[in-house]
Order: sequence, then C-alpha cells, then structure tokens
Amino acid sequence: MNTLLIFLVQTKSGATIEILSLLLVSGIIGYVTAWLYSKSIYERRIKAIESDRHELNNRIVNLDADLFNLKNSLKEKDYEMEQLAFEVRALVHSSQRKHLLNYQSFGTATEAEKDNLKMISGIGPVNEASLNELDIYTFKQISKFTAQDIDAINDAIIFFSGRIERDEWVSQAIELLHNQDKRVELFKRISERKSNIQYNRIGIAQKEEADDLTKISGIGGWIKEKLNMLDIYTFRQISNFTKDDIEAVTEAIEYFPGRIERDEWILQARELVRIAGNKSDLLKRIRDRKGRIYFDRLGIAHKHEANNLTLIDGLGLWVEERLNLLGIYTFNQISNLTHEDIETITEVLEIIPGRIEQDNWVGQARKLAEKQVPVL
Repeated sequence: MNTLLIFLVQTKSGATIEILSLLLVSGIIGYVTAWLYSKSIYERRIKAIESDRHELNNRIVNLDADLFNLKNSLKEKDYEMEQLAFEVRALVHSSQRKHLLNYQSFGTATEAEKDNLKMISGIGPVNEASLNELDIYTFKQISKFTAQDIDAINDAIIFFSGRIERDEWVSQAIELLHNQDKRVELFKRISERKSNIQYNRIGIAQKEEADDLTKISGIGGWIKEKLNMLDIYTFRQISNFTKDDIEAVTEAIEYFPGRIERDEWILQARELVRIAGNKSDLLKRIRDRKGRIYFDRLGIAHKHEANNLTLIDGLGLWVEERLNLLGIYTFNQISNLTHEDIETITEVLEIIPGRIEQDNWVGQARKLAEKQVPVL
C-alpha cells in the first residue's frame, strides 16, 4: 500500500514537471513566434520607411538639380537679354551715325538688292544687321570701301575692333563680285590643285560628312565653299594640317598668306573635334565660369570699348572670342593679369597651360595700352 502511494506521488510529480515543462516550452515557442512575427512586421515598416526616405532623398537631389538648372537658365536668359540689349544699342548707334558715311564713295543699295554678307569671313549676323542699318547691303558696296569709309564705318558700328582691315573684307567682297563665269573658272582652278593636297595625311571626307566649317573663327561662307572645292569638309581634316598642308591650301584657294596660322584654324579644329563640333556648349561653359574672374583687379570693360586683342602675338580670333565672353575686351585688362588670374583664365578658357606666359600677353598688352591704341 505504501509502495503504491509512493508510486502515485512520484507519478504525479513527474506529470506536473512534464506539464510545466510543456507549458514553458509552449510559452517560449509562443514568445519566439510572436517576436518573429513582430520583427517581420517592423522590418517591413522599416524597409518601407527607408524606401520612403531614399525616395525623398532622390527627390531632394532632383529638386536641387532642377534649382541649379533654373539658375543656369536664368543666367543664360540674362546673358541673352544683355546680348539683345547690346544689339539694339548697336543698331540704334549705327542708324544715328548713318549721316557720317560718304555713300558717293561706295554707292547705295536697297534691301531688295541684298547679298548674303555673312559669306565674308568676319561678318556674323550682328555685324550684317548693323551694316544693313547703315544701308550697306551688297558686296559691291564693300568692295569699294576706302580707308576713310572704313574709319567712318568703324566709328558707326560698335564693337568692330578694326575687323574690316583685319579680315580683308574689301578683298573678299571683290572676289565675291566675280561674275558667274569667273567664279566657275576660279572653282575649276581650285579643283585642279587637288593633286597638291596630301589626303593621305589630312584624311579623306565626303560631302555627306561635312561639318559646319564656319564655326572656325576666320572661316566665312566663301572660304568654306573654296575649301569644299578641295574636298575639305571636316574639322578633323583641318586639325591634321601641317605647315606644308597650310601652304598648299593657301595657294590652292588663293587665300591670304599667313591667315590660316594667324586665325589658328588647326587649334580651333582640334578643339571642335574634341567637343564633337558642339561649340555652343563650350562657349556656355566659359560664360558659366565668368564669376571666377576678379574684375576688381582686372577692371571692367564693355563691348563698345573693345580693343583688337589679336594685335597681341599668340592671341588669335578664337581666343579673343572666348576672352570677350568673360568680359575681357581691352589691353588694360590683360595688362593687369596676375599669376593667379592667368591660371584661372587658362583653366576657364580651356587653353594650353603656360601659353599666356610663353607668349607674354601681359607685357605685350602693357605696351599696346601705353601706345594708346584707339578703342573702336
């Protein structure tokens, strides 16, 4: 009997322990299950919050980019407005000084007789509009300009910087006046000189591949036509010119000796190849960096005060165009350049490092400023 009681007590205690163990295990399993379930819910929430945060960060980045682009667009519009205002002032200035011109010297013409003056290297849309405002519409009129006429026109048109003489407008106009028979003869002569061009060196191109060669400062529509007669159509071909090629092309198109070098065709062509012909993007980059120039040190100048910066040896039309975009127009400004300014301008204009010092722009500009070269 006692043995039975002991057995029952032991059995009851074991069952209790077992029940308690099972309850404990069940509790642990329930807790772990609940914890895992809660964790999965919170992880999903955390992921959703992180995703929202990532999306918000992207939106902030995009809004910052939009703000940056809007500011740049505003700067671009400001620049365009400034350009437009200048062009309007230039046209008004021209019309007000029309009476100073001697039309008996170079003749009169009407808009109906208008030639495409942009065919002349050095005449762009603004210059053409200014000339038209002076009732100068034709190659024939320009071909008759005398030194006195050129002085009067330089005075009448803002921002000419002596370009009529420098770009030989008169000679180009005389050539463009050739009647059709003479032009055919000229093109025939140019074509016959193809054998003098080393195409194995400069490369071969077809008309279908043609670049807009007038993007090279110093090449107008007329020069482009003559180059095309030699099957020279691309920036890459011009970028490959050697000294011998320059001489051969100059002779073949009956061009002014030394002009290709002076206007830096090769350097411009190489840059245009590098930027895939997108000159406007390069000029925009330069304009956007204008804020890096210390005008309190250089001095401020305006277009109508511009000097002919190409009188500085080593500074061609292409570099002058870029300097003007920065608001650098005069010998005085260049004479004030410090070493720091030179480093900044070299980077901003994307020109060869050391070029400004090597060509002694500062020293040359100082001498030219001292001579008080007239500002046109």
